[in-house]
Amino acid sequence: MKRILSMALLTLMAVSTESAGEVNYFNKSWEEIKAKAAKEHKYIMIDCYTDWCGWCKVMDKETMSDDAVIKMIQENFVAVKMDMEHGEGVKLALKYHVSGFPSFLFFNPEGAYVYQAVGYQKKNQFIKLMKDALDKTKQISATGFSKSINIPFPEMYVKAHAENGKRAFPKTEEVITYLDKQKNMFSEENWAVLADFDAGEKHTKFFFDNIEKYRKLYGRVSVNDKLNSVLGNKLNKAIKEQDPREFAALLEMIDKYMAEDAAASVIYCSIAYYKGTKEWGNYAVAANEFILKNGYDNTSYINTVCWDIFENCDDKKVINEACTWMKEVTKKEPDYNYLDTYASLLYKSGQMQEAATIANKAIETGKKAGTDVTATEELLKKIMEKK
Repeated sequence: MKRILSMALLTLMAVSTESAGEVNYFNKSWEEIKAKAAKEHKYIMIDCYTDWCGWCKVMDKETMSDDAVIKMIQENFVAVKMDMEHGEGVKLALKYHVSGFPSFLFFNPEGAYVYQAVGYQKKNQFIKLMKDALDKTKQISATGFSKSINIPFPEMYVKAHAENGKRAFPKTEEVITYLDKQKNMFSEENWAVLADFDAGEKHTKFFFDNIEKYRKLYGRVSVNDKLNSVLGNKLNKAIKEQDPREFAALLEMIDKYMAEDAAASVIYCSIAYYKGTKEWGNYAVAANEFILKNGYDNTSYINTVCWDIFENCDDKKVINEACTWMKEVTKKEPDYNYLDTYASLLYKSGQMQEAATIANKAIETGKKAGTDVTATEELLKKIMEKK
């Protein structure tokens, strides 16, 4: 009896050890994945990665090893980890326009595409992302995508999604020549070309004239990616020419075409424009609007905004406001980089006592994490000289 109990215990321990701390990925063929999802009535989640993607590795280590994340994945999804530069990953990347990594594709139990996201996700962000993917009120309706992953994409599109280091992008003239010959501008392969490349004035106008049909066929995410590309070019032009009229026209386009995403896009574009034109007072107003709308969930973005202020702005009012933001960020996440930004801003604002306290905390935090803290140590020396 003791021997039987011991063997049972060892077996249980072996199973527990094997499943602890990692996602149980089902890395089979696309047909097998869909069959498993249908049988188990689960959604499909594809973790899209490449060998060269550094943030994919960071997310594997920091997010995908979290118990709450693993539990949610195992209970709700057939999880797949797929290299998007090899095998069927290439076909899925081409079909769903995956070019940034990490990316995540979600499909319902019937195999229909319902959600997509791109970028590194921290634990709480990723849990929210998965909940949104399961929420039918937030899912993407994209009837233009066929069930097949074997789409006859033109060679120039395939080359643009080739393995890293082997990619080749077409010239605008080549894209225009191709699209001029097409009879159905709403097919998957032609939408891919129109969405991914500069298609010239005529075909871009066609896109804007038919934007609601494209949204219905290929979903908000895909259409907004194209919109962001076009609007980004206009934003760069407004910044380069330092032209407030160009910027005002851009905001009108955002309001007209971005639908429910317009408010957020206006804020992001305003932050970028005022940084480019060095209007730091307006930059701070736009950044504050971002925080009022989103809170402090996107700590990384707020840190970037505040570091721009530290490096480029001498307006004491703006610097003090950035100190207030970073104080809240470091309360939420006492990360080394965030503490370093906060200490730097405090130093620039003249608050030397608090700057020294936060700089020491940053150094301690960084050393515990094995981070190079030389920059903060140099900052601390400057602070002590000013005290």
